[in-house]
Amino acid sequence: MNPRKAVTLQGINEKARKVRKKSITRRNMLFFAIAMFFANLSWGIAFPYLTVYMKIIGGTMFLVGMLSVVFNITSTIFQYPFGYLSDRIGKRKPFIALGILSSATTYAVIAFITTPILLLGFRAIQGALGASMTPAYSALIPELSTKIGSAFGFFNFVENIGYMAGNFLGSYIVKSMDVRSAFFVASAFSLLSILFLIPIKERERPKRGGDKLIIGQEGRESERVELTKLAFKRLMKGKLGLFYISVFLAMIASGEVYSTLSVYFQEKFGEEFVGMFFGIDSLAAALSSLAIGRLIDKYGEGLFYKISLIGYIFTFLGYAWANSVELMTLVCILSGIKWAMMISSSSTYVAKRVLPVERGQGMGLLNTMMSLGWVVGPLLGGYLADISFELMLYSTAVPLILALILVLKA
Repeated sequence: MNPRKAVTLQGINEKARKVRKKSITRRNMLFFAIAMFFANLSWGIAFPYLTVYMKIIGGTMFLVGMLSVVFNITSTIFQYPFGYLSDRIGKRKPFIALGILSSATTYAVIAFITTPILLLGFRAIQGALGASMTPAYSALIPELSTKIGSAFGFFNFVENIGYMAGNFLGSYIVKSMDVRSAFFVASAFSLLSILFLIPIKERERPKRGGDKLIIGQEGRESERVELTKLAFKRLMKGKLGLFYISVFLAMIASGEVYSTLSVYFQEKFGEEFVGMFFGIDSLAAALSSLAIGRLIDKYGEGLFYKISLIGYIFTFLGYAWANSVELMTLVCILSGIKWAMMISSSSTYVAKRVLPVERGQGMGLLNTMMSLGWVVGPLLGGYLADISFELMLYSTAVPLILALILVLKA
């Protein structure tokens, strides 16, 4: 064959491969986005009414608070092991599907529960099995796109839109039917979301096997990295370890506030404003996520993580100081934006700093720190809110400032 013709043919084949790869990536992103929209629609329908249902079947305020605590305890325990299994098997989809299926099953079962303790038990099971989803989900996103910050921003947008739509749909279902009907509809949407996971094609990735895996580093074949069964100790060392602790501290403050905020809104402005304020928060997070993702790719995830911590401080001070609906609306907008920054920047930070074969563990550990913060935070927040909501809100400055100091060192 003529050398010039061969080169031309090779160029055509390479271009065709790139076009095909780009088409597969877009297809994967589309189906995954639809799946996550319906999954979050389901959670938006059901989650706000779990505490209401606990009160309907005779639960005390203490048991209402425990719904969040037991879920986050079991989620904390199981997220890292599920992340490890995802890395070892080399697949993400089965773990995402298991997490969504567990929610669908739990919500369907909850509709028949009539005792508070049994409801707590199933909430704990939901936390344990649902923990299979988050590390695999967080690991799959950077594997679908090279622009990691933008990808997380896009999916945060999709999730917040789905969750917000679920809030409004759930309110309509409860008003026109009842709370149990909302749980059944939520279960149906979760099952629907799993169908959209099926067409997603995961790329081949190495499976973890044996006691250790030896991987040659690109460009330096004589140097090798040993990956033992669990990467926990390595992930918690150095600057990345400081970052994980910073996230944990930030989520303690978050758990303090958002486990009690609906009651605070109700007492300060009345029941009719509770859903409105949370809806504004979700809308602000959704609308800002895409732009924040692109800015993270341009200016760096570390910068936006620091800004998000400052945003938390001003948000919680704003909750304490706002005495009008207009001012509280502005604070809720800030709340949504700082959350979009927090979740996209922290996910991107970890995804860029762990090896691909350990990404499930890395993201699982990030979600574990978040869940653990939400175990400690609601307990502390509930105690302080009983004394004074303002005291609880001001107290969050302590863990948030510590979190900022740690990340500045990192």
